[in-house]
Amino acid sequence: ARDMPETCPRHARDMPETCREELFWGAHPEDPHWYTPIHELLLEALQLLHTPVELDALSISGWLNASPPHAHHQVHDHGESLYSAVYFADSGCAGSEAELGGETCSGQLLLITQPEAGVDRFEYVALPPEPSTLLLFAGGMPHAVLPRASQCGTGAAPDALALRVSVACNVSLMVE
Repeated sequence: ARDMPETCPRHARDMPETCREELFWGAHPEDPHWYTPIHELLLEALQLLHTPVELDALSISGWLNASPPHAHHQVHDHGESLYSAVYFADSGCAGSEAELGGETCSGQLLLITQPEAGVDRFEYVALPPEPSTLLLFAGGMPHAVLPRASQCGTGAAPDALALRVSVACNVSLMVE
């Protein structure tokens, strides 16, 4: 695997913006091994949905997200993508719910669904950023990331929250 530059800390919680930019999937096409485990997990999920011939027509691009407390993403979609996915590497919450005064740290992925086509009724599904979880959803599905509080519950230490780290990607049909 490609080593990060000497100036880049190995742990994502301490990673400066300049180092995170180098981790975009397309940044080092000659040696993109940093995302291999997530890429393999995504391919395993896609194999459940597509034949081998269909898989050959898919293109995957992705990026690393490292978000501090209070960070959020407004409602958006990846409409031109067949699928979008997120792999949660670190929720950014140092303790368990019990250690955090019985509360969660939020930072949830909020999916906005329309259960019945053509009917102006929407439902919201909030999914917690559980580490080692891969979520795959339709690229055109509106979604957002909710902010986290700076402290969760009365028992939270001031440093209970660190960077929330995830890998996001889009799966598209290759255009020839």
